[in-house]
Amino acid sequence: MATIAFGAPGIDRFHLHQRLAVELQQRRHRVAVIETDPVARTFWRHQGFDTSFVDATRNALRSSPADELAARETLRLGLRANTRRTRQWQARCRRRLARLLPGLQSWFELVRPGLLLLHPPRSAEHALLQFAARAAGAAVLWTGDGLLPHTLQIDPEGLDGDAAAARRHAFDHRGGEADPALLEACLAASLAGAMPCALRRQSVQPPPPAARLRDLLPALRRDGLGGLPRALHGWRRALATAPHAAAAIPDLPARPFATVLLQDATDERLRLDAHAPPSPAELVAAAAAATAAIDPGLELVVVAPRRGPAARTLAAAARSRQVHLRPEAAAAAAAATGLVTFTVNHPLACVALLAGSPVLHTGRARYGLPGVGTRASPAAFAAALPAALADDQPTLRQRFLTRLLGGEHVFCSGTEPDHNGILGLAEAIEAALGVPPAGDRPRHRPGPAWPLAVDRPRRRSAPPADGQRPMPPP
Repeated sequence: MATIAFGAPGIDRFHLHQRLAVELQQRRHRVAVIETDPVARTFWRHQGFDTSFVDATRNALRSSPADELAARETLRLGLRANTRRTRQWQARCRRRLARLLPGLQSWFELVRPGLLLLHPPRSAEHALLQFAARAAGAAVLWTGDGLLPHTLQIDPEGLDGDAAAARRHAFDHRGGEADPALLEACLAASLAGAMPCALRRQSVQPPPPAARLRDLLPALRRDGLGGLPRALHGWRRALATAPHAAAAIPDLPARPFATVLLQDATDERLRLDAHAPPSPAELVAAAAAATAAIDPGLELVVVAPRRGPAARTLAAAARSRQVHLRPEAAAAAAAATGLVTFTVNHPLACVALLAGSPVLHTGRARYGLPGVGTRASPAAFAAALPAALADDQPTLRQRFLTRLLGGEHVFCSGTEPDHNGILGLAEAIEAALGVPPAGDRPRHRPGPAWPLAVDRPRRRSAPPADGQRPMPPP
């Protein structure tokens, strides 16, 4: 069949990629890994993957997207703009990208993969891989953490604000159909904190000490001093994390309230999809002013990330309004029960839309379709809120959410994938390749495992493609 290239997959998502590789090989596809990081190259090779390493050459191409990608990378990393140190770092990044491109182009011309699969981060090197793949005529598919817990968004262009789906208009959904049962199940699973029935993990093979020592110098040249601990201990990121503790029932006010969803300052959505995003205090102050114009007694529930601002800082920003600071575990419940949700582009604002509440956001987001979400600057919240409350379009919202969650998401956890989710990823890859679905193979069922769970028969799949080393058994 086709060759599927995993483009610079993260070590921390080893379980997802290993399970997906097994499924693809059972469908008679070949799986290859292309890496630009020597530490990751060593790791994937010792897990049994067919891995190629592309390093920077001495000669850079004159025509390349290196300038644009290096500038974008400074935003993604949160570097201070217009400083001497940032300009020096950006120049080094630009040179490295320009020198990587010849090797990437040679690899794509030699291997000729049918599809390049990319997973976060949304780094400059991942974007350069996308550029080289498109130039070679290969299809591209991005996957990344979805808007709901234990889902993955899929898109041929990028994730979140970069997604092709984020550029659609309401007119594009005129012929769509709504699936209320799917949307109700998504809301219920999000509020219940339902966990997937995860597949068993394969044992991680630590690279031998000699191989890790050989990576010290390349990692030092690539990442500076931060590359040294990665070379020695980076493989540990593939190990299983601690089991998820059952989430406590959120303590939310009994009186009506508005919700503010804050994000970690390192969130790529915040850095890449929001131009000059407001600070947490500015967002809370704007939300307080907008809600006070409608109901002076309306309270605010502010959901902050682990490294969020102090409660007194937010209360001062709201100017004596009663502010309830809640941990990030309360985000879904607060979004679903708040009368309105304010955010930059927090993914769980999607839960508010599932519950029929308006969302005001300042940055680009997958739910930013006019008539579904309302994009406005903090200064315009007071004017935008009454219009958002009055302009409720439930038919458009349900059609949009059905397409978003039923067709542009796969119900697969990025860290705890289950069998149904892996089937969905494999089907998305084959659809991008133009491969028709096999009639005798189990199909992915859109929706959360609970409460839409059904019994499905298991079938034995075909052996791996000729010439491809089989992955370790599940």
